[in-house]
Amino acid sequence: MSGFTVKARLAKGEQIFAAWVASCIARNAEAAVKVGFDMAFFDLQHGEGGFAEARDSIAAVRRAGRPSGVRVGLEGYAEAARLLDVGAEVAVLPMVNSAEDGRRLVDTLKYPPLGSRSWGPTRAIDMLGLTVETYRASANDNVVVLAMIETRAAVAAADDILDVPGLDGVFVGPSDLSISLSDGARLDHRMPEAVAVMERLVEAARKRGKTTAIFCAGGEAARRNAQMGFDILAVGSDMAFLSDGARAALTAARGTAGEGGARY
Repeated sequence: MSGFTVKARLAKGEQIFAAWVASCIARNAEAAVKVGFDMAFFDLQHGEGGFAEARDSIAAVRRAGRPSGVRVGLEGYAEAARLLDVGAEVAVLPMVNSAEDGRRLVDTLKYPPLGSRSWGPTRAIDMLGLTVETYRASANDNVVVLAMIETRAAVAAADDILDVPGLDGVFVGPSDLSISLSDGARLDHRMPEAVAVMERLVEAARKRGKTTAIFCAGGEAARRNAQMGFDILAVGSDMAFLSDGARAALTAARGTAGEGGARY
């Protein structure tokens, strides 16, 4: 596999199921995509890895024939640009609460005339199998830049955020969304108020031809959100996969019934 693939699949109307890799351990990510996930997402906001781990994980996933996305930390504009330079195709910034935040994100991650991203994607060009000129000419169309919608302020500004030129879409953070909408009283991915917001975002993005993505705590949540119409379903995390597999093996070994982990 060479070249950009995420945007091409979305353009065909395909839904993408991504393994959420909180550990940023390359071997975990490689194992996940080899069982069939369409891509891997590396979490640098709440996960346990930094730039070096994400760089190596992106390379491992690319060697396995799959693309990668990253969620960077708060105010991680420069971090996101650097991770695009080493081969990520999708970048997500948390806590985007206004169109101004969205414009800053586009300005950092898109080249002129859409933005002012600094040139230096040597590693990305090598891994994608592109020429310098092909990467330069295609990056603005094929790098997927998503703003996280997870607060009351972001919900109120969602239409303006979606209207930012060059922004490819939004990524819903259901945990923070439910906490924000309930004024801190609940963490519930199925809270009716949160689900109503998700449905409105899917509709608003679809009208604009933009992408919607969402974090899903497990497979059942991913199925529900896929049916709702989300384009990219980030399923995870790798540490939950490890715990679930270990629990199932131990339960089988002992012949006892185990209790599953929390699923929202």
